[in-house]
Amino acid sequence: MTQSAAFRHLLNHYRSHKLSLLLKAKTGDSIKIALALGALDCLYWQALGNGLTNFAKGISRTIVYSYRYHPMRLPCHSLVSQTSDNQNKEAA
Repeated sequence: MTQSAAFRHLLNHYRSHKLSLLLKAKTGDSIKIALALGALDCLYWQALGNGLTNFAKGISRTIVYSYRYHPMRLPCHSLVSQTSDNQNKEAA
């Protein structure tokens, strides 16, 4: 199975920004955390736009998981939406 160029490109950026978010969350600088979250959110929407739904879900899970380490929140990546997704999987 070959990976599309779009997937590889987004994956490289995802790995970079995921690491960046981790490092910036440790500093506690709200502006830098917001920039890193914004970059991941942008990658999320790009993945959806390219039909990479599972990859987009993974990015969303990363964003929600990061909430344990900083106070910043994105409205389209809430803990409630993640909980409802998990409940839907269990019901199926």
